[in-house]
Amino acid sequence: MRAKPGFTVALAVIASLVFWLVYSGVRDSMVYYVTVDELFEQVPEVYGEKVRVSGTVVGGSIRNDIGESLRFTMAAGRGSLDVEYGGVVPDIFTDGVEAVVEGKLSEDDVFMADLLLAKCPTKYESEDSLYERKKS
Repeated sequence: MRAKPGFTVALAVIASLVFWLVYSGVRDSMVYYVTVDELFEQVPEVYGEKVRVSGTVVGGSIRNDIGESLRFTMAAGRGSLDVEYGGVVPDIFTDGVEAVVEGKLSEDDVFMADLLLAKCPTKYESEDSLYERKKS
């Protein structure tokens, strides 16, 4: 028996729709990971685009006096980036910690973060380096 042409067309339309839904969902959830220097190399194309940026929190830059928003500066390489974040602040977030922020860069070069992650350095060190640090 041969498949009817109407059934084949309907199956092709459904398969195309499912493919498009999967593709658009994955495309919208993709966020590129860059350093502060790499972010500024992409200006002005990066304005308004969702991006993830990594850097070290500059000592003495953390300010929480602007209403509900936390402001701080991240640095990596030669560049520095002012960040504004209004969500829950991780317990280990402090001066000198390596942070990852996700959000959008505004045209006045302030990064409006939706997500703030702070990396715990001891999680990523080997046992030997932890032992050496305890000895000194």
